[in-house]
Amino acid sequence: MRAPLARPALLAALALVATSCAFPVEGRFAGSSVADRADPTRTIVLIYNHGFSRERAGSYEALVPPILQQALERNPDVVLFSQVRNTSRLRRTQHGAYIEAAIEQFRRRDGVPLENIILVGQSCGGWGSLQAAAFTYPSVGGVVVFAPTCHGQLPHSTEVAMARTAEIAQLAERARFPLIIFVYENDSYYRLADWDGFEARAPRAPHLQIERLTRARVLELCARCSRDSHGAMWDARFGEAFYASHLQPLIDRVRARIRTRAAAVG
Repeated sequence: MRAPLARPALLAALALVATSCAFPVEGRFAGSSVADRADPTRTIVLIYNHGFSRERAGSYEALVPPILQQALERNPDVVLFSQVRNTSRLRRTQHGAYIEAAIEQFRRRDGVPLENIILVGQSCGGWGSLQAAAFTYPSVGGVVVFAPTCHGQLPHSTEVAMARTAEIAQLAERARFPLIIFVYENDSYYRLADWDGFEARAPRAPHLQIERLTRARVLELCARCSRDSHGAMWDARFGEAFYASHLQPLIDRVRARIRTRAAAVG
């Protein structure tokens, strides 16, 4: 499920290869880029990653969900990079590798501190964002994921279901970063119960929020979710419901740490 960019004319194309990794970094900035900012150490970078399917592989576009468009409109120190992973086939561990390449590009080329970067992803993009933060970049500024999964549509085989349960537990145990998770009832790619007990297994994740949306709540917020809840975040009503209570406080905490760091140096 997709929505058009709110401000397509402001997109600046970017298709660069990260020097530290074989995975390409492709996508676009929505609005201004890091290079447009006077001080990258005071810039907050959102890296958004879409979901993935073999049917659409190679044709993904760099889109901006409505909830992230609000982040740009309300925060002059925020830039948004919408990353695409247009390859024919990806194992679920490779989504995180693409995201890690983007992180390294902004850190090494542009001088953006890791603590200034917030990873945002939907479906496989959310799963990869969790993996990148949990296994490689626990000091990232935060992670926001919508319907995180990369295990195919239901029903899952016993083997896949067991693997997914173990992987979620491992992500919880390794979480050391501010984390917001949105999951929905009647999602065709996972069961809501998959995330039961996550909070108890993630005691070292600061500012952990898990929003478990009932089917009724999804239908209130998403006009196109009559068959499947998976794309709920693409409706503008979803952003209106959760931006101020979830994403803005995370951005504010990252900004506060930037100011504290700048005061200590200066």
